[in-house]
Amino acid sequence: MAFNVKWNCKNAPLRVLSFLVAVVVVEVFIGLTATDYFKAVLVRGVQYSNKVKLKSRYQLSSTLVNQTQTRFGAWVWTTDDLVKDFNEMLAQDTDAPNDYFPYPCGNKAYACTQSCPQSLSPDPTQRLVDILVSPNLTLSQPQLDAILSMTKSIPESDIVILSATSSNHYDEMQAMFENLHSVVYPVTKYFSVVLFDIGLTPEQRRMTEEKCACHVITFPFELFPDHVKDAHCFSWKPLIVRATIEKARHLLVYQDASIRWTDYFQVFLRRIDRIGLQLTRSSTNNRIPVNTLPQMFAYMGEAPCAFSQFPELHASNAGYRRDALIIRAILEPWARCALEASCMCPVESSLVIDCVKLVAEHRCHRFDQSALGIIGAKLFGDEFYRVMLPDMDAYLDINRDQVMPDYFRSIR
Repeated sequence: MAFNVKWNCKNAPLRVLSFLVAVVVVEVFIGLTATDYFKAVLVRGVQYSNKVKLKSRYQLSSTLVNQTQTRFGAWVWTTDDLVKDFNEMLAQDTDAPNDYFPYPCGNKAYACTQSCPQSLSPDPTQRLVDILVSPNLTLSQPQLDAILSMTKSIPESDIVILSATSSNHYDEMQAMFENLHSVVYPVTKYFSVVLFDIGLTPEQRRMTEEKCACHVITFPFELFPDHVKDAHCFSWKPLIVRATIEKARHLLVYQDASIRWTDYFQVFLRRIDRIGLQLTRSSTNNRIPVNTLPQMFAYMGEAPCAFSQFPELHASNAGYRRDALIIRAILEPWARCALEASCMCPVESSLVIDCVKLVAEHRCHRFDQSALGIIGAKLFGDEFYRVMLPDMDAYLDINRDQVMPDYFRSIR
């Protein structure tokens, strides 16, 4: 037998038509058998290099969702699967330096832990299980339902950039959008920006909706405990992060109004994709207990001295991959703490928001920032450095002094 390779001009139209039909059939098949998640997110036209790994991970998560969907009506996973994912995450190669501040024990702001009566387990599986089984770090059915009710207003995208603002940060928020519009929007595809209104005036809200090229959503304070209504307790932040990741097919980036991105934003996305979680360390040399009230440690069943080895985080920026481990072991414990006044906001916020006391520990409270640091340290232990963003200044600037009160009005 032989293939006839001669081109018959009379049959050319038929051959072209047959080829086009075959292409359409293949495209339809791909469209029916793959989700948008499998379509590699593009940044400046470059595909993520590990899309095969992402597909495999998503298939695993989808199976777990189907098996346990009736429990919460959302995502819940078995402990064995989370342990497997956690071990894979710890084996992931990162370029983050292991350079926890090597200061002498004499300076209590950098206290050592040798004499601490309670320490974190050296076994990563045990640390993960401790978080998963803790009733104080697990959302109840009604709590999760209240959080997920916010998703009805959130658009679904491969990448979601999330922020929130109130009237006193309106001008700072305009500067944030000037940065997003000029640096991020032109080079990022398949994304949406979601802004939660936690206290804008009606005119500010109208102008923002008209000019931001984003989705503005009112935060439903009425659904949550009274302390959440105090915006300075920052309980709203873990709640909107947990809700919004439900609509992020791939990655979620949270940023406060103070964040200004450099041209490395697309590199930041790739780091989240590869590592699963990206947090930023505080520019100070403080450890977690220095600016965290003891009540938060007590709520989580931990001794403050066990966390003296860990640096304080910035909570103004973070990146999360839509991943079973990240949601169940980081975001849901963080959200549960946010819903409990005894954890997130144990005293009047105005009494502890300013870190001016001349004491070595518990001089103030960092609210969501402290809670995220404790949970992250509980989970990662000595390998917490793996999820820290190295050389933060190359990626972003935290600029709370930059305001642009007329930016929205300047947009035509």
